[in-house]
Amino acid sequence: MKKSLGFSSFEFYFVVSVIGLILIVGIQRYFRLAEETQRLSFEILANNFSSVVYTHRARWLMAQQSSEKTDQLKIDDRIVQFSSEGWPVAVDGVSQQINIPACLSLWNSFLQPPPLISFTNGEPYGAHQYHLSVTVDGKCRFESVNPKGFYFEYSPSSGQVKTFTLPIAKNS
Repeated sequence: MKKSLGFSSFEFYFVVSVIGLILIVGIQRYFRLAEETQRLSFEILANNFSSVVYTHRARWLMAQQSSEKTDQLKIDDRIVQFSSEGWPVAVDGVSQQINIPACLSLWNSFLQPPPLISFTNGEPYGAHQYHLSVTVDGKCRFESVNPKGFYFEYSPSSGQVKTFTLPIAKNS
């Protein structure tokens, strides 16, 4: 009787098929996890920005309760300018108008270390992971370049930081 030491072609194709299915499922889960990680890191960035906004507003409110009625404060060796309602508008002498330089000064001052960001009429769009623009209604819009569809807007008139993200894809 002759002993076979190898696999039959059926066994070989079966094993290769099972390995292929496992790889397909694993790759899908990896990409879903990578997308969720990018979304969460963007939300953390937006939350960090928001907490600095509210921390600076609290400092402005405390200064207003003392005798210091002012529209700017020195915080961490930087001059932060505030709206009449006490929301940060700009940092270090940048114009108090809501424009790219004012929004950029907030981004660079409020996030430590600030991620590189491109902006209209500045760095090429997509050269960095984030892009800055100013909306028609006067909000600073900080947008994730990759993945697209993630952004947050800061309204210096109301202090609202609103995050927009795509919903997480359901398991299919």
